Amino acid sequence: MPSPRRQLLEAIGLTLGAISKTNGYLTDAGAGWTLEPTPGDQDATAVLTALIEKQQRATDPAKVNSHRLTTVSVIAKVPSDNEKYQETLDCLVSDIEVALESRVTARNYPPGIQVPVYVGMEPLMPEKAGAGWVGVLLTYQSNIPKI
Repeated sequence: MPSPRRQLLEAIGLTLGAISKTNGYLTDAGAGWTLEPTPGDQDATAVLTALIEKQQRATDPAKVNSHRLTTVSVIAKVPSDNEKYQETLDCLVSDIEVALESRVTARNYPPGIQVPVYVGMEPLMPEKAGAGWVGVLLTYQSNIPKI
């Protein structure tokens, strides 16, 4: 059985991998889902991954002895031309937020693993203008069982 960390990442992947225009989202970011991130090719349709950023003692008194508060970084990058940078960024952030906050996708999480809760967002800026992409880092937290 995979570790609770791996189960969390796999559930996030199942959720985010569904992001596509055919599923009613604004982008096709889900096409780029991977659990093994590598530097993205600027010609790629999308890059989307999640990484365990840190773990700490649970803050909920009922979970202190049984769970770890786990912080996850969701990193996404999609193609964009300079004229639509802000619009594409907004669509990308909206898609990830909607996917992770949906009651429908909550069923993707195994028993004992809390659906991730939004913490924050930071745009990822290309090193040079005209790079052809826009990116974002969203941070979420989840209580997952101790091993």
